[in-house]
Amino acid sequence: MCYSAMIEADLRKLEKQFGVKIDWSSFDEAFNIRSKYSQSMIPSGLDSYIIQNAETPLQKRLAKMAKAHYQAEIDKFSAKLKKYEQDVKDFEAKLKSGSKIKDLESKLQKRRETVEWHKEKINYYERIEETGAPRVFPNFFAPVIVDQGKEKLVKLMRYHVCPKNGKELNAFKYNLFNARRDRLLDSRTWKPLFGKQHAIFPFHRFYESVAGANGQAKIIYFEPKEKEIMWSAAIYEEAKIEPGFLRSFAAVTDEPPPEVAETGHDRCPVFLSEDKFELWLNPTGIPREELVKLLDSKVPTYFEHKAA
Repeated sequence: MCYSAMIEADLRKLEKQFGVKIDWSSFDEAFNIRSKYSQSMIPSGLDSYIIQNAETPLQKRLAKMAKAHYQAEIDKFSAKLKKYEQDVKDFEAKLKSGSKIKDLESKLQKRRETVEWHKEKINYYERIEETGAPRVFPNFFAPVIVDQGKEKLVKLMRYHVCPKNGKELNAFKYNLFNARRDRLLDSRTWKPLFGKQHAIFPFHRFYESVAGANGQAKIIYFEPKEKEIMWSAAIYEEAKIEPGFLRSFAAVTDEPPPEVAETGHDRCPVFLSEDKFELWLNPTGIPREELVKLLDSKVPTYFEHKAA
């Protein structure tokens, strides 16, 4: 599966490389959902980009919403920090007085670490206007490319499909952010979307969890050698739920190439060949079996990997 990915947060680069336009109305939908539902997340790299480059009234409103979101995070973490700093003072006073409370020194050390972690979070949020992280995880919104007939658009969609009949924004009982190629024709979730609602998900690298030398899980990332950006075939859904209209997508995955399999990972996003974009984005009338075969048209790629 694609555990997470590093997207391109500079939307102008996506416009130039893929010859697309930005659908700002989809950004408006996503930002409004985030304002109502705290567990809906947008990569801070996109927030930074919008804050720095807002030009139209809509973009300026989104920038204002982004600033308000991070100020709320700063306020929340600041309140917790105040409490934890007081805990540190209390623990230090007890140690000084000779208290015999069990594991007091250990508790003090953990509280000090918690204080530092909160300070780091606050410092990060205070710098969002300058720079943010462009990494997305399941439940994050990410830019994907769709064809709307007359033009190709970049829409902001959530990376984790919400079924059309879904009642919850955050139902994670199943992995619905990766669509296995071998299940596209029979899965109750993927079958209604495959052959109808297709997209392209561009990103720089993808991250996976694999078993380390000591048996413990470790995170590594894969990126294409001699290519700045890659893309995955994707399928998407549109659902009306309580917080608002939700667009969501899943990356199509397949068996991995040898260099990915050697790391201990068993899946890889399907990097569709550019000359097949039109067919993939406009699948109406094409037999589904042919669309499955279309996924064999992959970009010849060698993936280098490093510890994340």
